[in-house]
Parts: sequence; structure tokens; C-alpha cells
Amino acid sequence: MPNTCQHMKDDGTPCQANALKDSDFCFFHDPDSADKRQAARRAGGVERSKRAAVLPADTPDLPLKTSADVVALLAQTINQVRRGDIDPRISNAVGYLAGITLKAMEQSDLEGRLADLENAVQNRPITPGTFFEDDDIREAV
Repeated sequence: MPNTCQHMKDDGTPCQANALKDSDFCFFHDPDSADKRQAARRAGGVERSKRAAVLPADTPDLPLKTSADVVALLAQTINQVRRGDIDPRISNAVGYLAGITLKAMEQSDLEGRLADLENAVQNRPITPGTFFEDDDIREAV
């Protein structure tokens, strides 16, 4: 079972992190790790300051009229991430927006089908012996 860090915080509570092997302190409080901590901070700052890889401004828009178009966009985005053409954070946004687009397409399709069904019911011929509902059920002519 690992030991916990022996460092005491300013408020008097102990650090709860696991101590490094062969040390009484965690990475953040071990005096012997000061150089490694500084290098990690520097590397993190450099990495954070890099501009996210995005596509050129003249990249043409893709049509997103069908679910097949959205699937093609996702496939293209996956390959761009794999090649390092775009940042994975950008692809996460594309994936999220593609999901919303697909849900909107499903909703639109459902609304269209419902409208067609309502139209068919309203315009169906009424034959003798059939019933329809207005405020009450009446026998059709």
C-alpha cells in the first residue's frame, strides 16, 4: 500500500497524494523533484500555447443534407485527425455537432412523415359504414 505525502498544507491539513517510491513526498512536494516539476511546467506551457490545428480558411463547405453526408464528414474528420491535419479538440466539436445535425434530420424526417400521414387521413375518401371523429362519433354518409 503506498504511503501518503508528508507535506502539510498552509491550512494544516496533510497532502492526500501518494508519495513517490523511495520518498516521503508526492511529485509536487518532493524537494528532489524540483527540476522535473519546472521542466513539466515549461513543457505544459509550450504545449498550451500552440495554436490548434485547423483547416485552411479556403476549405470548401461540405453539404450536410443527408445522413450519408454527415457520415462522410465524420470519416473525413477522423482521417484528418489521424494525419495530424486538425486538432483532436476540433474533431470533438465536429463529432458533437454532427450528432446534433443527425438528430435534427431525424426530427425533420419524423415531422414530414407525420404531416404526410395527417394529410392522408384528412383526404381519405369516406365510404358508407365508416366512422370518423369530430366532437362525437357519427356514422358517415
